[in-house]
Amino acid sequence: MFFNVPGITGKSTIARAVKASFDEEVAFVTSLVKAPSQNPYTPQDSPLHCAVEGEVPTLIFDKLKEIGLAPKYIGASRERMNVVAEWGEKRGRSVLMLNGHMDTAALDTKQSGGSYSGIVRDGKIFGHGVLDMKATLAAYIFAVSALKKCNIKLSGKLFLAFVVDEESGACSKLGTHYLLENGCLPKACLIGEHGSNYVRVGQRGIYRFLIRVKGSAVHTGMSAWEKKEEGRNAVVDMAKVITALQDLHIPFKTSKMFEGRRPVITFPTRINGGTGLNVVPDECVAYGDVRLLPGNSDSQLKLLIVEKLSPLGVKYEIEDLSYAPAVEVDAHEEVVLSLQKAAKAVLGRVPAPKVSGPATEAWMFVKRDIPTIMGFGPDGGGAHERKEWVDLDSLREITEVYANFIADYLG
Repeated sequence: MFFNVPGITGKSTIARAVKASFDEEVAFVTSLVKAPSQNPYTPQDSPLHCAVEGEVPTLIFDKLKEIGLAPKYIGASRERMNVVAEWGEKRGRSVLMLNGHMDTAALDTKQSGGSYSGIVRDGKIFGHGVLDMKATLAAYIFAVSALKKCNIKLSGKLFLAFVVDEESGACSKLGTHYLLENGCLPKACLIGEHGSNYVRVGQRGIYRFLIRVKGSAVHTGMSAWEKKEEGRNAVVDMAKVITALQDLHIPFKTSKMFEGRRPVITFPTRINGGTGLNVVPDECVAYGDVRLLPGNSDSQLKLLIVEKLSPLGVKYEIEDLSYAPAVEVDAHEEVVLSLQKAAKAVLGRVPAPKVSGPATEAWMFVKRDIPTIMGFGPDGGGAHERKEWVDLDSLREITEVYANFIADYLG
């Protein structure tokens, strides 16, 4: 793909504005990292009245006010508030949303020590959640700040949307879904998940479930167990379930954007069972994760699993945990081309369109016919780990790309 890019209006001015406030931006990222916002929940058990995102919404709200915007809290409860700010021409025909989640994946408690330092070292900033996706949230804000300092006017409207509860499975009703249902409807959207090599125009879906196998408890010293008159080991039965699902075939449709990819079931990802060393386990619970392609659905997967397990003679039940369908958009959508144009102007290269493995809440927009970019953001490493990091040069460049993108798409 080749672009003739004569330059986006005000590009050099924008670059200077981003650079001038970059120390402040890094300090803000540090403050976000130092505010833990781990989300260990599934959509079913995510609490309505517990501040999972901690102080992050307040930090973002205050920074938005500081740069001259008028942010609002919009949410299903006081403790789970999304933060939204509008800027530009309210009656403009173009409406763009920059969307990002404020929660982070849950860390293993054994790894959590020192995870929230936000320390800057060797050209990087470290801390859990910095890559996924607190650095991106800061880049959104400071991109707008740079445009305002350059007195750039928009002919369209920009939504900045900082949402809760994405990490519970990209299908929560508390975050992006709540905003869409309550009137925050853009005509195009960017979800700035990390990585600048590609513009993500598609994503695999996700289906998560648990299987609960029932057995019958009995003391291992009892003669009834010795004679096999009582008791049934739920963990042994779960082993049969695990073995059966290893070769589960999932039919799928071929797609140009997903060429070479296929649905993948991983079972189990977590397992527990048994209550004592001298008691036959009466229950075993195992969790599964399936990555889906366009055309796959949660109901399809559930039927396939039931068909596979029915001959085993095992007493079990399946519980749905989360579902987000696979989606894709046309790589020639205006929002995609505009972001590529901005990236070319700043980075000197055009990030190619590509699909993403991890799921996001982009499907909520795409299912409403809102073209959405599902990933383009700062570079780094260690996502969902204690030693997560973001490259500072990349963060500055991406902030500049976002600013040019907003100016181009809404200019």
